[in-house]
Amino acid sequence: MDTIQKSGIKAQDKAKDYEEKISHGTAEIPIALHKLEYPKGTQNVFYLHWHREIEILVVTRGIIEIQVEETKYVLEKGDCIFINSNMYHSARAVNTDGCAFYAVVFSYEFLQNDLHTHFSKHYIRPVLKGKLLFTPVIRRDNGWQSKILDWLDEINELDHLKLLDSELMLKTRMYAIWELYYKHGKLNDVMEDDNSLNQERIKPVLAYIEENYSYEVTLSELAALIPMSEGQFCRVFRQTMNRTPMQYIMRYRVMQSCHLLTETNKKIAEIANLSGFNNISYYNKVFLSIVGCTPKQYRNSNF
Repeated sequence: MDTIQKSGIKAQDKAKDYEEKISHGTAEIPIALHKLEYPKGTQNVFYLHWHREIEILVVTRGIIEIQVEETKYVLEKGDCIFINSNMYHSARAVNTDGCAFYAVVFSYEFLQNDLHTHFSKHYIRPVLKGKLLFTPVIRRDNGWQSKILDWLDEINELDHLKLLDSELMLKTRMYAIWELYYKHGKLNDVMEDDNSLNQERIKPVLAYIEENYSYEVTLSELAALIPMSEGQFCRVFRQTMNRTPMQYIMRYRVMQSCHLLTETNKKIAEIANLSGFNNISYYNKVFLSIVGCTPKQYRNSNF
């Protein structure tokens, strides 16, 4: 089973890229329950987005492919995925039979609203920071994974509009779920101190990409900014950002093009060129692989 990688992009850097604007829960009870059905013929379940809340999604019908950052997972009925705070994710139906899922979306504040308490330092902050990785996909196994799924199914039985009436039940179930995820979590192989040092080292590179993404950018240019050999630079960049320099540039270009698609009336070919793609076919291919739909579909869905 692949593990969810820690995103190399901090929340404040993502703010302009595609944060979901939907509110999940309330200040009084920062948790929400979403139940969604998709008819036959549905292709895109939801487009690429991120949010500050944690999400636990359970498939109730059909087969869904969910991409979290760079990793894709195929979930069938009864399967569950854990999506950490600030992680890019998108989903599509694997076939045309239709699908459905429910998702419990909650802020860490539902468990503990003060990140400086002993509880938060030991059980919440390591997860939010990516030091401890929860099992990304769980399935019924007659063990701890089945227990989590049973508790989630109990939550799904609640009226999503009256969660406050069941706050005690929600708290006990979510604490129990978090405990099992925590017990079976794995420490991240990348040490935080090393990662922080590397983030400082590549800051000039990220700034250069932001200023020059619409032009041709080469590895030798980027490596010379630090300076490092191209091989060493690629290793450090990948270790820090969880993707290669070229993958990062392509993703950044696509994210910038998203704003032009929704905020201007420019032709898609022109947007591709302004975003650093000199070939519209290649732009369409890269956009589809990252966002989960074509530029035209993305534009139409946001108007």
